[in-house]
Amino acid sequence: MNHRKKKNNSDKHTLSGTVDHVNRKYAFIEIDEFSEDIKVRSRYLKGAIHGDKVEVKIFHHLSRRNLEGEVVKITSRGNTEFIGTIEDSKGFAFFIPKNRKIFVDFFIRKKKSDKYSNKKKYLVKIIDWGNKNKKPEASVIKCLGNIGENETEINSIIYDFNLPNKFPPEIINEAESLNDKISSKEIEKRKDLRNIDTFTIDPDDAKDFDDALSVEVKRNYYIIGIHIADVSHFFNVRTKINEEAEKRATSIYLVDRTIPMLPEKLSNNLCSLRPDVDRLTYSVIIKFDKEFSIIDSWIGKTIIHSNKRFTYEEAQNSIDNNDGIFHSELTILNSIAKKIRGNRFISGSFNFGSDEIKFKLNEKKEPIEVYKKQRKDTHKMVEEYMLLANKIVAEEIITLEKEEKKNYPFVYRIHEEPEQGKVNELKNYIKQFGYTINTEEGNLANSMNKLMKDIKGSPEEKSIEKFAIRSMSKAKYSTIKEKHFGLSFKHYTHFTSPIRRFPDVMVHRLLSDYINNSKPKKKRYYDLMCKHSSKMEINATKAERESIKFKQAEFMSKFIGKKFESIITGVTEWGIYAEISETLCEGLIRLSSMSDDHYLFDTEKMRITGKNSKKIFRLGQNIRVKVIDTDIEKRTIDLELS
Repeated sequence: MNHRKKKNNSDKHTLSGTVDHVNRKYAFIEIDEFSEDIKVRSRYLKGAIHGDKVEVKIFHHLSRRNLEGEVVKITSRGNTEFIGTIEDSKGFAFFIPKNRKIFVDFFIRKKKSDKYSNKKKYLVKIIDWGNKNKKPEASVIKCLGNIGENETEINSIIYDFNLPNKFPPEIINEAESLNDKISSKEIEKRKDLRNIDTFTIDPDDAKDFDDALSVEVKRNYYIIGIHIADVSHFFNVRTKINEEAEKRATSIYLVDRTIPMLPEKLSNNLCSLRPDVDRLTYSVIIKFDKEFSIIDSWIGKTIIHSNKRFTYEEAQNSIDNNDGIFHSELTILNSIAKKIRGNRFISGSFNFGSDEIKFKLNEKKEPIEVYKKQRKDTHKMVEEYMLLANKIVAEEIITLEKEEKKNYPFVYRIHEEPEQGKVNELKNYIKQFGYTINTEEGNLANSMNKLMKDIKGSPEEKSIEKFAIRSMSKAKYSTIKEKHFGLSFKHYTHFTSPIRRFPDVMVHRLLSDYINNSKPKKKRYYDLMCKHSSKMEINATKAERESIKFKQAEFMSKFIGKKFESIITGVTEWGIYAEISETLCEGLIRLSSMSDDHYLFDTEKMRITGKNSKKIFRLGQNIRVKVIDTDIEKRTIDLELS
């Protein structure tokens, strides 16, 4: 088929975008001006690879939802350095990138003395991008180490996902030159809360404390303060720090390290709400009556003095044992949080369980234990106040707009309703277990929550919960005032983590602009930054998951031949994914290894059935497996039924 026959007026123009090469057959070009990406078949990429900036021409334009085109020009290369392996031959060698989105290998011109091992990973630099008849040529920068070693594999993930490795010297210098003294002039501009008892609650290994809590008990009401580090005070939009933070958009948490959005001087020092020092904050102060209902709220710049740094465990022990410093304040905060949480679920907010996998590493960064992070009341309490602060800030902007009769650009965190097709798939899936949901407009959220209650403790609970989570849309940043479906909030934003998320920094700045009647940057800037921040968030999540898969494969390599109880977490046409209950690691049972029958995949009921035996394997089912192999480089664990 000749797609060029579909030409229309859009062909007169080219659009700029970034290549997202999803598989060998085609890529998508992400265009800032369009919500939908442009599909480009690999033969029309003109040598562009994943991450490159290109100009693309549309030649198939049935609607904004079915865009196809071709690359007409590569404007800049997204990356010139790559990690991978080398296949050595006499006189020449080939480099195979380990980035799963790059589908071309590179020629390496060898010197006589050069010798490469296919058991090692190398970092190379492209010196010639080649053409239609000639492969790109690369030169070897250095050997990163043996395949499977921690530094080799983590560095491979860093390069695969194009993560920043370190801050450029000029940004470190700019951060080091920041003044850590708070002037009396600055204090005068703020509400002084230093005489109010305030504390932070964080994981025991945290260094950047970006939120603190306080509670004052009055005769007829409570005043709760949610205090957030005033990150935007320390650098403006014209600084190198800001430029780098915009680019990074988020901190990234790999298993063995954190790649921060901000330099350490800011993240772990100036902005961190450490105990026993004055800190500049942006606070949401909420007045509750004795029945724990909100009477009033205030948002503004403050200065606090944290009196105590709690770990989650310490705060929980204080609540449970009813003793220790601030146990009374913690108990009140927890009681109010439980009421807010309960009301949120009544209003339709989802209550999906999500397990966070953690590793205990030895001094060589090898995993010696895998465990699920325990969610205590204190975790839920802090989470509830952060959600509430984010909600109140978004609502404040809406109120300001109505009062001023203006349309203010703002950064919202939105979560669209799931696509009807996905909801119907879920409805069909749960039907086999005797459940149903009301998919009519306005009823889905409450119906989903009822479903979660109904399945609690049942054999199919995990199965249905996983399917329900997969049917949901992804939350994202947007300047559009849409609701957050999962939280059942009409308006929502991200305000509470400016040390690790750039959207929160933008929200702080916009709030200040509107409160002080200053003029913010143009809406187009925020549109672009919302799209960029959402993209970088997804990229960070994928990198974090990849580091978890690496450590899981490394951990399970000690258990080849051992049998485990497990639960089915996924079924596909190529096999069954199962999570080992004891180690929390997921592996694959390939259909090709199930030789006792011919098994067929049922897409509607999401199950695998034996053609002759009628044996069924479905999500959530308990099975026994044996570990037969692991591949640390590919992050895979191979299992077989036992």
